[in-house]
Amino acid sequence: MNRDIRFVLDESSWAEAGKAGPTEVLNDAIERLVERLDMVRIRGEGVVKHWDYYSSDLGDGIQIHSLLFDQSCPVRLDRDLAYQLSLALDRTNDFEDSSLPDYAGFGGRVRFAPGLVWAHTACQQGHHVAVLPLPLNEVPAGRVAVTVGNATLDVFFVIGESQHVAFFRALISLENADETAFERLASSAFPALGWADDVWRGLRDFSRPYVGVRDELVRCLGGLNDYGAMSFDQFAADPQRLTRELSAQIGVSTSDENGSTKRHTRSRRDRTRRHHGVDKVFWWHVKLQPHVDRIHFRWERPSAGIAGPTEGCIVVGLFKDHCVLPG
Repeated sequence: MNRDIRFVLDESSWAEAGKAGPTEVLNDAIERLVERLDMVRIRGEGVVKHWDYYSSDLGDGIQIHSLLFDQSCPVRLDRDLAYQLSLALDRTNDFEDSSLPDYAGFGGRVRFAPGLVWAHTACQQGHHVAVLPLPLNEVPAGRVAVTVGNATLDVFFVIGESQHVAFFRALISLENADETAFERLASSAFPALGWADDVWRGLRDFSRPYVGVRDELVRCLGGLNDYGAMSFDQFAADPQRLTRELSAQIGVSTSDENGSTKRHTRSRRDRTRRHHGVDKVFWWHVKLQPHVDRIHFRWERPSAGIAGPTEGCIVVGLFKDHCVLPG
């Protein structure tokens, strides 16, 4: 099992694509699948497909290959979208394993789904892989109970960004990620966050062993990823409201340092880290516990003329039990 592979394409979700109704319904579903494949590629997360994926049946004998390359195919697809899907599929690697069955049960039905069987097998072996279905009709999303043979376990179905990041956040616990694995998974679990140089050394600087704070880290970093920049963008001019909103979204106390701390030289130095070649001070912090264990961060405002999120970016600067305070 290639440990760099985290996704596999699902054939079963194409089974009724030929009867999806208006052309724009199928076009929209394929566009969403292509978007997800592009995101997997950008994040370097690895995706494979069954060697015979192009033969997946859309109903009435129509196959993906026909949809993409046969001008007489009765199911019409936007030409540009067909090219984008073909390119995205060509960028994936194939797997072939004749030892595996081709059918899996989920949602009350048994379906032809060799890709899903492959994901199920990988999960059984302790390397969790999610499936990328065509997001059409009643395709499931999130954790789904899948049965292959006599074994039933949960497999992630990813159709959008929320399931995508949820999968990687769950991996941290599912695979009992140590500090090195946490760092490796963080860019996919919290893709909106930036990271100061050497920030990961701080995972050993909490008052408790890393494994004792791991779930809290996932929850709080997830909150910063999902709501941090948006909250700063909306409420930066009202610090009290910003504190309330951000704390409510993350679920724990979040605050800026007070004026006396900011004027204290040792306190400033203790919270300074390098990011993109510049020394920056990380005053804001999430309090994992009321009196100990902190995630220090800062908001980088959006820069005119520089491509990036319109609301800016949260950069995590350091993890620590407690930084220096005046006195």
